[in-house]
Amino acid sequence: MATFCLIHGNWHDGSCWAPVVDLLRARGHDAVAPDLPFDDPEAGYEESVRPVLRALDGVADPIIVVGHSRGSAEAALVGARRHPAMVVYVCPRFGSFPTPREAPSVFREGFAFPAKDALGRTVWDADAAISAMYPRLPRDTARDLAQRLQPGAATAGGYPLTEHPHVPVALIYATDDELFTPAWERFVAHEMLGVEPIESPGGHFPMAEDPAALAELLDRLASEATESPDPA
Repeated sequence: MATFCLIHGNWHDGSCWAPVVDLLRARGHDAVAPDLPFDDPEAGYEESVRPVLRALDGVADPIIVVGHSRGSAEAALVGARRHPAMVVYVCPRFGSFPTPREAPSVFREGFAFPAKDALGRTVWDADAAISAMYPRLPRDTARDLAQRLQPGAATAGGYPLTEHPHVPVALIYATDDELFTPAWERFVAHEMLGVEPIESPGGHFPMAEDPAALAELLDRLASEATESPDPA
C-alpha cells in the first residue's frame, strides 16, 4: 500500500481532500493533505513546498504525490525532492514550466475570476465562487467549500525547475472543467509530459464532485506504479 500526498490548489486548503483521504484509508492506504500558504504574497516556492515535505518527513516509500490545479507546481517540486512512485496531476494548471507557443488556451472563455484585494490577492465572494467553480456540486457541499476559501496570491520569485523530474506521471483531466480547457490539459499530457491523459467526467473538483471515483482511480494508478519498475 502507498502513502498519498494530496496537494490542494488555489484558494483552497487541505480539507478539500477530506472525502478522498477517508476513502483511500478505507482501501488500506495512508494519506496526508497539508495546507499550503497560497494566501501569502511573500511566500515563494520554497515556502509553498515546505509544508508538503514536512508532512512526508519520515514517511516510507512508496509515495504517490497528487497535485490539483495550481498545486501541480508543488507536486513537481516534491517529485524532484522525494522521487515518488508516481506524480499524478488532477486538472493541472501546469503554468510554471515554459509553455510552447503552439499551446492552446489555458482558461475557459468567460471564466469570472474574482477581484483583487489591497495585497494583490484574488478574493472570492461565496456566492460568486459557488456559481463559477461549484455549479455541479450539491448546494451544501458547495457552500461548505465556498465558506472555507482563502485569498489567492501569486507565488513570489521564479520557479526552481527548468524541466520535469524524471519520475512516472499521470494526468487526469475533467471533460467539463470550469477553469481549464480540455485542449490545454491534453496538450500538457501529450506535449509536455509525454503521457496519454485520463479523461474523467465532471468538473474541476473531482475530489468533491465524485470522491469515490477519484479514490478508485488513484488506487489503480498506485497499484500500477508500485508494480512497475522505476524507469529512472
